[in-house]
Amino acid sequence: MIVGPRRVLLGVLLAGALVSGIVAGCEYFRDSPEQALAKERWKECAAELRDVKLDRVDVDGRIRFTYVAGNERDRVVACLRAAGESGGPLPEAVASPPAGK
Repeated sequence: MIVGPRRVLLGVLLAGALVSGIVAGCEYFRDSPEQALAKERWKECAAELRDVKLDRVDVDGRIRFTYVAGNERDRVVACLRAAGESGGPLPEAVASPPAGK
């Protein structure tokens, strides 16, 4: 059994390792700057459309979404493209029809 100063040192080291792990974990789940920008653009471009669904935003900012109506797909892609002209560029969005179509 560890007693005295060694026990205190071991406790401090374990606590430090735990805090380091928590901080690293939080950083892992934080959006990249590109993801944050892409999500903001998505909110603006898809806000009024009911038949589009955001599937995911890749780390590089690529938006992947599912659409039902072709005209809604075209409207979202055009809006995202226009937003890229006035702001920072992001990779081209990837649109997929719903499963089974």
